[in-house]
Amino acid sequence: MRKASLSFLLYMLLLLILSACTIPVVIPEIEGGAGAVAGDPADGDAEFQRLLACVEESFPAENYITNEFLPDLNAAWETMDCESMDRVKVGMSWILNDGGAPWYNAVELGFFNDVCLEAELLRGGSGIGHVQTLIDGDVDFAVSAGGSLIPGLLTGHEGADIVAVGAIIKHSPYIWLGLDHDTPRDQRSDKKLTPQDFIGKRVGVHEGEGYFFDLISGRHGISPDQVELVVTGYTPEPLIEGKMDYTGAWLINEPRLLEAQGYMNWVAFRFSEWGWDDYSEVLVVRRTMLKEDPDLVRRYLAAVFQGLRHVIEDPENSAEIAVRYGVDAELTKEQALRRYELQEALVAGDDEVPLGHMSAERWNRQVASLIQYDQMELPMCE
Repeated sequence: MRKASLSFLLYMLLLLILSACTIPVVIPEIEGGAGAVAGDPADGDAEFQRLLACVEESFPAENYITNEFLPDLNAAWETMDCESMDRVKVGMSWILNDGGAPWYNAVELGFFNDVCLEAELLRGGSGIGHVQTLIDGDVDFAVSAGGSLIPGLLTGHEGADIVAVGAIIKHSPYIWLGLDHDTPRDQRSDKKLTPQDFIGKRVGVHEGEGYFFDLISGRHGISPDQVELVVTGYTPEPLIEGKMDYTGAWLINEPRLLEAQGYMNWVAFRFSEWGWDDYSEVLVVRRTMLKEDPDLVRRYLAAVFQGLRHVIEDPENSAEIAVRYGVDAELTKEQALRRYELQEALVAGDDEVPLGHMSAERWNRQVASLIQYDQMELPMCE
């Protein structure tokens, strides 16, 4: 079984690069959300079930995730009397753009100060993985664009002892993006894609993402010779030019680029509904901090999720703040508002548990998929 490649460990971060685009968009009404899973044939996959049982026995998610420190967002916000301020460094998942809105709100509106914290937000970017700098002790908190990075590091990196303590986005934003040519360009498409829609089509994937096709082909009965896969970049122009039928994308990024060029008829195959449901924007700490200073973790999470609540309750003000704080991108208020629309259902989830809370069962299933499709090694499960 192959070890996870560097491209896999970085691809979640690389997919966010398009957040820096500066083209304003018109905001149409968007239908649907993460919704119910369309059906997971993995439940009838004997190899997957074997791996899942092994993961649950040998590498259970309860060992590296916890919801214990998350705040009660139904409670009234209370400030603390501060004799001193604790200074913390936060390693962000990508460049400072509109994706960092919960943290910007926590700084601008004083939520960090309210719990006696002064937070320095450190940009991420290509070649800057702050889960690694967290492991090295250079930051106090890290944000991981993809949750799957965490079990991969725990099993493949000596000295990694980290814990996921919450997730801003509960469903994977990774999609295969296309244009519905049966719908006028200026109208939203209501087409629901299935794996069979890719038969006979040309699909662009980023380097190292071929396993996404392996996942849907293996679980939904599609032969590899029925779909043409080509390596592509991180913009949707090949769709517009007709060079490919679908392309790998990030729901909260590339669709905004299509809309900016007048293509409202985009359609998305959401992997979160077909067997790949990774958490995103995952908040990570060192296990030693949980043991030595759990109060610091609770205060940090309280401020961040108060900032997230403000995004939900007052997106207009949050967008204005993001434009000023997202210094690594030339943002517009309209761009930020569209992001919040597109990610709303992904943030809320459909699990009827509070914001930020994670499911150990979902993590275990994700790890079993990573092993099955050669993106992670767990020797005891081979």
